[in-house]
Amino acid sequence: MLLVFVGFSLLWVVLSVTFSGPVPFWMLMTIYMTIMFSFSLVTANFNALAMEPLGEVAGTASSVLGFAQTVIGAALGAVIGQAFDGTTTPVAVGYCVLGFIAFICVLIAERGKMFKPHNKPI
Repeated sequence: MLLVFVGFSLLWVVLSVTFSGPVPFWMLMTIYMTIMFSFSLVTANFNALAMEPLGEVAGTASSVLGFAQTVIGAALGAVIGQAFDGTTTPVAVGYCVLGFIAFICVLIAERGKMFKPHNKPI
């Protein structure tokens, strides 16, 4: 689903740049709904993976993770918000860049073994 997020964010950037005015509302909402749907699935799964090794201190880990998400999200949101120019392009670029960074982080964490099983099937 992270690839869906990055792909539709990239599509949003391309459409936002190619349209001389704003992207048509129906097109923007279709892309945005797809991005938010994939984001909701990615976030829940990544949070579960991040907390998996911390079973003994799950409450503390959850609160630290929530705090970090809020602070980092607010800081990055402020930076992206300062780039507002009356169009949706800065938001689209922000989604695309941050999604691509997340994808790179997953590749590093998986040591390049994405889409391959970690264990041999029984």
